[in-house]
Amino acid sequence: MRLHALSLVTALVLIAGVHSASAQDVRGITFGGVTGDANGQQFPAFGGGVLVDLGQPWVSAGAQGEGFVSWPYFAGRAALFGQGNLAPGKPVRPFVLAGVGLGEYSGPMFGGGVEFRPPQQRVGFRVAVEDYTIRYQRFDGGTTHHQVGLHVGVIF
Repeated sequence: MRLHALSLVTALVLIAGVHSASAQDVRGITFGGVTGDANGQQFPAFGGGVLVDLGQPWVSAGAQGEGFVSWPYFAGRAALFGQGNLAPGKPVRPFVLAGVGLGEYSGPMFGGGVEFRPPQQRVGFRVAVEDYTIRYQRFDGGTTHHQVGLHVGVIF
């Protein structure tokens, strides 16, 4: 638990300290959506993060925080990920994601989606599907579960 808290604080510090440079395209993300758990239940989700191009427009690194609610309970996780931009500079930009989630329902994360951003505009829309893969160990063996999340949001 302590490692998760340290990882979350590190991710938040990295997000807060990002500054734009001439070779980087820094984009903010805010989103709402739904996420699942190991029992097949769905929960409302919300969050935000940042993406930074890594010198080339088709490779980005990102960090995001996500909260989900099952009233009166609240949980969350952070994710650090790499993003492959399949059509950089186009109005419709598909992408793939891979990384790790830290916190509630943490584990390896894979996914993809699409960004819609008009030419010469800073603001656009983003739709992403993320799958957090969790391995539970039990006395009679282990099981693997997937927590799939759907995020619909704004990129700026």
